[in-house]
Amino acid sequence: MKTPIIAIIISLLAPLYMRAAEDTLFKYPEAPDTMSNMTDRCSYVIDHFWDRCNFNHAFTVKEKLNGAMGDYFQLMPYADETVAINSINKLIEKVKKNPTQLLTLAEMAEGYLYSDTARIIWDAGYYPFAEAVASHKKIKQADKARFVAQECILGGSQVGMIAPDITFIDKDGKTKKLSEIPAGYVILFFNEPDCSDCMMTRVRLSADYNINQFIEKGQLNIVSIYPGSAKDAEWIEGLKRVPENWIAGASEEADQLYDMRNKPVIYYLNNRHKILSKSMTADQLIRAFQTINTRTDKAE
Repeated sequence: MKTPIIAIIISLLAPLYMRAAEDTLFKYPEAPDTMSNMTDRCSYVIDHFWDRCNFNHAFTVKEKLNGAMGDYFQLMPYADETVAINSINKLIEKVKKNPTQLLTLAEMAEGYLYSDTARIIWDAGYYPFAEAVASHKKIKQADKARFVAQECILGGSQVGMIAPDITFIDKDGKTKKLSEIPAGYVILFFNEPDCSDCMMTRVRLSADYNINQFIEKGQLNIVSIYPGSAKDAEWIEGLKRVPENWIAGASEEADQLYDMRNKPVIYYLNNRHKILSKSMTADQLIRAFQTINTRTDKAE
């Protein structure tokens, strides 16, 4: 008997399979009944998803191909990530000899995984597509320019990597580097003065008791970076609203090295500047530091 969560997931995905025979590009695989674990079942489908696809035909019906890509990515959050990445690499391998086909799949993947309107924001899954297009010698530079930029950003700013060492101009007009930030964990906060969400996040973080406690102890630094010129009037004016115990700067190179699709963008770094998270919200950060502070108090 399937567990309740598996039953729920299967019920959510049922329409996808019900329309497979008539409305989809090809018949999708089904996991063996012997598999009762949700992750195993979804991983099996992901691993065998494209087995029945005739790629020569698929690119003549791009609307259905795009639908298949959407169904494929829809399963990814429930599958084992290693299996999912391997499946993506196998898919790219099938089409990479044809630059037009590779570019088409990359554009579809961009829409589902990377664009501002993406259904699933998943950089690790999108990166292989951007990398494949960026390195393809037969794709024109004009066609792959944005993929080259994306590959550069994602290739250096994913979770687990050391954060790119940007240069910035601080509020006193001095040139500084991220690597010069004093020891301690870092909240790298990319924002713009006229962004209402950025302003709300700044207010929330600056008012939190636990976060301020860690700053006072020298265990945390909040680095507020404006991705633009230090000469911009809006940044100069916005400095008045940056808390005194934060480090503020402007960096014209920041958006070339860090992913900034939707501002504000928060990167959480450890004391060696390894990226621990790039998707935490202000609420999540506040809860995290509240938990850490509570545990610390109990230990003492």
